[in-house]
Amino acid sequence: MGNATQPIEMAGNGAPSAAAPRDHFSQIAANWSYFGPPLRPSPSDTAVVQRAVARLRAGARTVVLGLTPEIVGCDWPADVRLTAVDHSPSMIQALWPPARGPKNAEAIQADWCAMPIESGTIDLVAGDGCYVLFAHPHGYAALTREVRRVLRNGGHFTIRVFLRPDEPESLADIAHAVAAGEVGSVHALKLRLLAALHGSSGDGSRLDDVWQAWKKLPPLPATLADARGWTAEEITGIESYLGMAARYFLPTLREFRQSVGAHLREVECAFSADELGERCPTFVLTRDD
Repeated sequence: MGNATQPIEMAGNGAPSAAAPRDHFSQIAANWSYFGPPLRPSPSDTAVVQRAVARLRAGARTVVLGLTPEIVGCDWPADVRLTAVDHSPSMIQALWPPARGPKNAEAIQADWCAMPIESGTIDLVAGDGCYVLFAHPHGYAALTREVRRVLRNGGHFTIRVFLRPDEPESLADIAHAVAAGEVGSVHALKLRLLAALHGSSGDGSRLDDVWQAWKKLPPLPATLADARGWTAEEITGIESYLGMAARYFLPTLREFRQSVGAHLREVECAFSADELGERCPTFVLTRDD
C-alpha cells in the first residue's frame, strides 16, 4: 500500500495511490463497533439513504462504497443487486456478511476509483464519509468521476460528507467547550479536533496529531469520561489514532460543492439535528447527461 509517511491521495476503503499505513484499516476495523454518530450515520442520516432506496425499482443494481451496516441494512426492494466495494480485507472480514441486507448482496475488494463495474449500469451508489480519505480537490474529483462513470443516466449518488466550518475553531476553543460540558460525545470531539487541525498539519489532518491534541486537552478526556458517560471502548476508538500517519481531508461546504458540481447535479442536501449535524450533511446527487 505504499509509503506510510505519505498523505493519502486516493485512499479510504478504495485503494490509495499514496497509501495509508498498512495498519490503518486493520485498527479501524477492530474498533469499528465502538464508533458512534457523527462518525457513523445516525437514524436521521440513514433516512436520507432509505428514501433514495425506496425509489428504486425491483432488480435495480446498486453499489455501496464501503460496508457501513446502516446503509447495507436499509430496506431494499426485492431482488435488488447490491455490491459493496471495499479496499480493506480487514474491514471485509470484520463486517461481512452483514446482519441485515439484501439476500444476494456481495462484497468485493477493489479500488473505489477503479471499480470492476460496467459503465452506465448502476441505479444507486451510496456511501458514508467516503471522501474524508481523499485529498482535496484531486482525490475528490477522481472518486466523483468514477461514481459518475458507473451510474446510469438518471441514477443517484447518496453520500454523507464530513466538513470543516467556514470559521475554524482553535484547539483552545475546543478545550473550553469540553471543560464547559458542551461536547456531547467523544465522537463529536474527534471530528472537531480533525477540523481544527486541518490547517495546522499540512494537507489534511494527520490522525496522530489528533491523538496528540486529545492527550493535551485540559482536563484530560479520560478524567472527563465518567462525567460525560463516555465508555472505555469509545475512548479506545480515539486511542487507536496513536502513531497513525494517515490524513483525513475535510472541505468546507462550498469547496465540496465546487468539487462535485462539475460531474454530478445536486438534488438534495440534508442536515440532521444531531450533534455536529451541520458538519455532516447527506447529499443526493444525480447524473443527468
